[in-house]
Amino acid sequence: MKTHQRLTGFGIAGNSAGHLDQTGEITALEVSDKSDKPRALFPIYVFDAKEDYLRVDPYSSDSLLLPNDEDALVQMEPELAVRFSVSKPLLGRAIQLTPHAMTIANDATYRNCKAKKLAQKKNWGQASKGLATEEVILDQFDSGLEHFRLCGFHCREGIWNLTGKDTALTEYTVFYDQLVQWINSQIATQSDEGALHVIQSLLDVSESSNDIYIMVGAVRYTEYGEVHNLQSGDKTAVILYDSKKYHAQDIQAKLEQHGECAGESVISLIQTVI
Repeated sequence: MKTHQRLTGFGIAGNSAGHLDQTGEITALEVSDKSDKPRALFPIYVFDAKEDYLRVDPYSSDSLLLPNDEDALVQMEPELAVRFSVSKPLLGRAIQLTPHAMTIANDATYRNCKAKKLAQKKNWGQASKGLATEEVILDQFDSGLEHFRLCGFHCREGIWNLTGKDTALTEYTVFYDQLVQWINSQIATQSDEGALHVIQSLLDVSESSNDIYIMVGAVRYTEYGEVHNLQSGDKTAVILYDSKKYHAQDIQAKLEQHGECAGESVISLIQTVI
């Protein structure tokens, strides 16, 4: 099992129009309005946190370990993960994040977990989260990524199906500077209500984190993706690719022919479900 640098990680709930409705998670967030906007930040891994489950490193680039509960319903979630540098000013000023690299993640979710906090559905132990080993350095984060696309696939008994719709990065509800501004604002204002955590406090205790990952939202599911549940022996694939060099059909063909999707201008995260 390949491991990663131990970076604190967070996710965004609701940065793809309609995805929370597809998963049913919108009810856990007690959302009353129907507008398409990011809803919350949730922790995935904070190794100095007081909660035991947040201190478990969940990242793997080749395996996804299902929960011990044999009735667990787990779905993959293909996401872009942005690596941010963390600035912690003195004198009580707000923490600020600056993006400088991006990669891909499988923000797998334990749908029927009986939990008070959304984070408990995200980190149930080691290898409960996928994270690619390669990344794209961001010289700037205000334009120029329109040609990058993200998609997700599920494989059972050798048959690959598209689970996460082939999506341009700029189709996220908020992206570029608007995304950074939303994250910084959410860190400063999110309170410990219902399924949520206080993000500012988690970053405050994470003294050793100069960089963090933020998974900026799952792409919408296909019809197949909405109803799929992972089983031992399955494979999952999250793919980030340059649409100036590939088409979505090329990506699926590579997976069907080779069980992988290596190549220039492609970042691939393929995990075996255990």
